Amino acid sequence: MAASCSKVGKKFRITYEYGKDASGKRQRSYETVETEAEAKRLVAEFNYKQQRNLLVMKNDITLADHLRRWMELYVSSNCQETTAYGYKNIIENHIIPYMGDTKLQDLQPATIQQYYHDLEVSKHLSPNSVRRHHALLRKALDFALKQQFVYRNVTEGVVQPKKRKHMGKSYTPEQVKFLLAKVKETKMDVPVHLAVCLGLRREEITGLRWEHVDLKNRILRIVEVRTAAGKNKNIIKEPKTPKSRRTLYIVDEVYDVLVKHKEWQVKRKAFLGDLYHDSGYVFVRDDGKPYRVNSVSEHFLDFLRKHGLPKIRLHDLRHTFASVMYEAGVDLKAISEMMGHSDIGTTSRIYTHMFDNTHKEKLSVMSKILSS
Repeated sequence: MAASCSKVGKKFRITYEYGKDASGKRQRSYETVETEAEAKRLVAEFNYKQQRNLLVMKNDITLADHLRRWMELYVSSNCQETTAYGYKNIIENHIIPYMGDTKLQDLQPATIQQYYHDLEVSKHLSPNSVRRHHALLRKALDFALKQQFVYRNVTEGVVQPKKRKHMGKSYTPEQVKFLLAKVKETKMDVPVHLAVCLGLRREEITGLRWEHVDLKNRILRIVEVRTAAGKNKNIIKEPKTPKSRRTLYIVDEVYDVLVKHKEWQVKRKAFLGDLYHDSGYVFVRDDGKPYRVNSVSEHFLDFLRKHGLPKIRLHDLRHTFASVMYEAGVDLKAISEMMGHSDIGTTSRIYTHMFDNTHKEKLSVMSKILSS
């Protein structure tokens, strides 16, 4: 694969050799210039790019074609289904309608920069959402680079929005007590207690099976989760990290709720007979079928509105668990382990705005010494 030139009449013809395409056909292009010096310069430039892997075969592949090919050849076999669903949504609903017809080799940083701007201004997407679009394009164009469809990843010349840290909310101990009193013997009794008292994630609550709950020894194991991939599709998979697979002690408040809930399920099964769907999940509907993952959050918000409680996400009850435990004197390492974080640094980064970083307790030691 190289360039060469030959004299044709009074002019000079350059032949660019790009190698063979996927079907084995040799790829060439030609150019005619007036002088030998110009021909030699173009040949040298072509060979220079070839040696430094900056040379790519000319093609008419559009960005839309490449993104769909990337989804088929890479994402489908290397990413989790939930990730693939998110990518497909961004590609089909945002990127392709905006610039899908652009040829891959013609794509410029300025086009992508304008795309990010329009996402924020016209579509009102948050900076964090735009960053997800950037991550997708960067990975997809890295794939194009490795496939030698382009000689550079143009996202390297684009400035993405600054990441905004989500400030999770939490309830006060008084609000928690009021909430727990109101959810008693309602369909939100189980998920609220598991989130508030054990710090479980939404997907851990909806993925909890009775086979992983040992009421006799009061042990609960997190070994699988149910996550949402779209409005109505739910996926069963392993927890997000090895540390997320954990065993927790069932405290009194949760134990009482689980015992009553299991008794209720037994009665429902006896009443409905063959109409009861014995799914094996802890948190289920009246007919035994598990709730949609997203519906749990929807029911929770409806419950808060009904009882006049401040609006928070179901996941914020997990933040509440961390905050209350920390204020009660539980050390950060123990909180991190109970919550299933990959390391203590994760816990600190997520909840630093909730924790007392003034070192109040430790610095008070000197005051106690001086006053004794």
